[in-house]
Amino acid sequence: MKFKKVIALMLTTVLSLSALTGCGGKDSQESKGGNDTSSAEESSSAQDETDGSAEGSSQAEGESGGAEGESASGTVTLPLAETMTFTAFAGMNGDYTMTDNIAMQKSLADANINIEFTNVLGADLDEKRNLVLNSGDYPDIFYKSNVDAAKYGLQGVMIPLEDLIRQYAPNLTALLDERDGWQYITAADGHVYSIPEIDLKGVANPAYWINKRWMDNLGLEEPTSFEELYDVLKAFKEQDANGNGDPNDEIPLFCNTYCNPLMLMQYQDFPYSAWEKLGIIDGKLAYVPATEEYREFLAFVTRLYQDGLMDPNSFTQPLEQQAPTGQSGDVMGSFFDAGAFLTVGRDHDEDYIALTPWDDCLQLSSGIIANTLAITDACEHPEVVIAWADTLYTEEGGRLAWMGVEGETYQYNDQGEWEWITGKGHGDDISTVRASSTMQGAQNHPSVQPEVWMTEMSSDIDPDEVYLNGQRMKLMEHGVVPLPNLVFTEEQNAELSVIKTDIDNYITEYMAKVATGETTLDDSWDEYIETLKAMGMERMFEIYQEVYDAAIAD
Repeated sequence: MKFKKVIALMLTTVLSLSALTGCGGKDSQESKGGNDTSSAEESSSAQDETDGSAEGSSQAEGESGGAEGESASGTVTLPLAETMTFTAFAGMNGDYTMTDNIAMQKSLADANINIEFTNVLGADLDEKRNLVLNSGDYPDIFYKSNVDAAKYGLQGVMIPLEDLIRQYAPNLTALLDERDGWQYITAADGHVYSIPEIDLKGVANPAYWINKRWMDNLGLEEPTSFEELYDVLKAFKEQDANGNGDPNDEIPLFCNTYCNPLMLMQYQDFPYSAWEKLGIIDGKLAYVPATEEYREFLAFVTRLYQDGLMDPNSFTQPLEQQAPTGQSGDVMGSFFDAGAFLTVGRDHDEDYIALTPWDDCLQLSSGIIANTLAITDACEHPEVVIAWADTLYTEEGGRLAWMGVEGETYQYNDQGEWEWITGKGHGDDISTVRASSTMQGAQNHPSVQPEVWMTEMSSDIDPDEVYLNGQRMKLMEHGVVPLPNLVFTEEQNAELSVIKTDIDNYITEYMAKVATGETTLDDSWDEYIETLKAMGMERMFEIYQEVYDAAIAD
């Protein structure tokens, strides 16, 4: 078989860099099309209107980024002279509430603010949030609740925040200006209805992990092309890679109905966005599943399956089967996941490396995730909420949000590295400390990821996280944000949601039929293309092209 070039690894993960939930974990929300956003140009006009009012900005200070400043319309000085109380609907960190969270309580105490939280378990979040919003009796703030702020902003429930951010949130404003980040939080009507979580630009979806120990056992080098990958997987199958004397118990490539072979498309040698399945090929936008490049890719997947290099149940077994299989023994050659330990366990994760990209086309997310905090029209003092939230967009505030309270949940060792404190009242293990006593975890949260998270974490207390951070940094060196932020109107989203869902399902079904031999690629390709057209592919791509053209014009 032939490929046009050696193909670039495009490892995508929804996930934010710290809150990993596995192959089926949360996605980077700004890559999902349903988050209506518009260009940074519209936000720049808001900046022009507020330029010259530097005295009207809150200024960060103190460990948790306390703020003080004046504005043209009034003064917000933190801590407040008198305690002010707000109400909030909030998603929980697992079984733990924001009410008893020491990082949250320190942040609020430093500002002399009280928030009365309605805390909701993740499993009930969508239903209860929507009930509250539809009732009309809603709180001042929606925090870590995955709310569609743009939707409710257009209905008048959420208030526009762009002027408040410019006026009362200098830390957040500076980050958004520096990262060209306004486009990722600005709705189709030109307003900003939520503030974001800001991470390092990260791999957008699950990475491809391959067993380095098996490669070492067989004297193999890390593959740098699809042909070399095929050869490595074939050796895993035939040469007793795990060395237990049984050459038939290795699974070279494990996939499931979520982490399916389509994720190998992330290795293409052109910028590729997995959610929309769009790529930039020869300088033009293309719907990749209808291209010759994709046809060649299907031939490769078919070769893997027919030669027994993929698990035979790859197209039918559920995501939930991956971890039990990976932890049943030394059987897994490669797989997709946010971190290797999620599949094979923490005792074996360092056997695996994230396969180094073959070209600098790895898909990265922007690292700017909207909808973490929105303010409703019930709030009488939104400027105070914004000034308080801005304290979390400094390095010190980021540490509070991500790591908790120094001396309580984390500390610095003699080497100058930070490490979690366990067994001292906030949890006997790291996962419990993070869930009970930091703001991050479960849903995205308003803050900036502190630089020390990636660069100064101690490997003594959490070697798996440090190892994973190193693999992430390696991948990020080869990455690009493949597309500008695509801004869809409510009407476009409604139209796309119907067409895209059906087409995505059909693409997966067709891949399974070709790979398993139910049909052949040569005999069915033309019919496949005609079926895509009949399902609305051309109209879907017309919308994508229109929105893409508008984005690059801005």
